[in-house]
Amino acid sequence: MQFVITGVRSRTHLVHLAAYLRGAEGPLRVTYLAGGRFLGKAYVGSDDIRRFLALPGGARLRIVDTVAALADVPDEPLTYLSVGAPGIKAWLTLRRAAPRRPIRTVVTDEGIGTYGDWRTRRAAWRRQGIREPWTTTRALAVEGAVRGLTSTRFAMYDAQHEYAVEPRIRAEFGSHVGDQRPNPLDDRVVFLSSPWVEIGVLDETAYLRHIEAIGVAARRRGKRLVVCPHPAEDRARYRDFETLAGDLPAELNPDVVGASGAIGGTSTALLNLAALHGMATTRVVTPGLEHLETALGPVQRGLLTRYLPSPVSVSG
Repeated sequence: MQFVITGVRSRTHLVHLAAYLRGAEGPLRVTYLAGGRFLGKAYVGSDDIRRFLALPGGARLRIVDTVAALADVPDEPLTYLSVGAPGIKAWLTLRRAAPRRPIRTVVTDEGIGTYGDWRTRRAAWRRQGIREPWTTTRALAVEGAVRGLTSTRFAMYDAQHEYAVEPRIRAEFGSHVGDQRPNPLDDRVVFLSSPWVEIGVLDETAYLRHIEAIGVAARRRGKRLVVCPHPAEDRARYRDFETLAGDLPAELNPDVVGASGAIGGTSTALLNLAALHGMATTRVVTPGLEHLETALGPVQRGLLTRYLPSPVSVSG
């Protein structure tokens, strides 16, 4: 079977895709478009692709660097796997190269943003510093691609059945943490940081003061706070905190999953830890970003309510 993959920006995206590919029959031929970035940085290398995509023996993997290279995909029926939304340029390149070729377009989750709408996508891009009119144009284009090009949604959460987790995806994530489970007796609680300083919406001093307050609250409960930095952040920011080694995403990190709980703002990682691993979580409001809670779409609210507690404020 022939597959084309685009839109990957994190190792968790690869794990989600791997869960889909495990159900494929016959020898797999995969063309992977590299280059997905977040805040201008790439976090998925060729070793990550091979490790987390977990293709079976006998599968053929071709990694390409440009959309134009997709024109060389053989003129045969294929499944186009895209993260978050179909890539319009990629889809058009595949179609132009073989106008009569059957293309099945399967869309997997990007994160919480996948469960929003064009308005929530626009707001997210604005927070990343993208200006108008590009934010609105891009958000509407993505919405059109989702509605017009998607054949199948391979979602992590089923909104039609109380946001139940797709069993194949749960199993795939579970395979990366082995038999590790949350341990209520562990004295660690893991703080999942976010790249708010890098995005430019928070002052570093204020953000660190917020995390210090969370550490004080944790100690009052007999726990010690350990920071799990977001891959997009400068880890040196947390030199005065205990931090986890390595840069694995929280959902794939046994050291995170084995702690007593996780704490952080509204994020995909916090949601996934609760839903995939049954981890106890505390959802906090980040001072200065209170408006993010009111900006959530209705499906996002339903999903978060299903797995996370209501957000709380933490003061020192």
